[in-house]
Amino acid sequence: MNFIHLLSTEAVQHIIIHCLNTPVWAAGPSELPSSTAVSFEAWSGETIQPGDLLEPIIARDDCWIKDGRWRQTHFIFQSQDPHLLPIVDMRSLPSAEPGARFHLEVGPVCFL
Repeated sequence: MNFIHLLSTEAVQHIIIHCLNTPVWAAGPSELPSSTAVSFEAWSGETIQPGDLLEPIIARDDCWIKDGRWRQTHFIFQSQDPHLLPIVDMRSLPSAEPGARFHLEVGPVCFL
């Protein structure tokens, strides 16, 4: 992994959280992260949370909708510092309310 990091100038990774009746980023239709938004651990050990320099691009966020249907929040991590990716852990995942579920779809990292 160190060799790939040394040869790269940029990295991109997609993570999708599929959710059922549980918000993971925004608490409503605004695209601003809530105080309970999920955070991520970078390869370098840094924590990536809302408001940080590497705050992810939110391509889609429907998880705040609690209607009994599966929804998703799509995160795109793009960094000029390839040592930050891949994402190795997630923190502050939502607590399980009755009827709430989620699962992760972690995409590969593209080193450029």
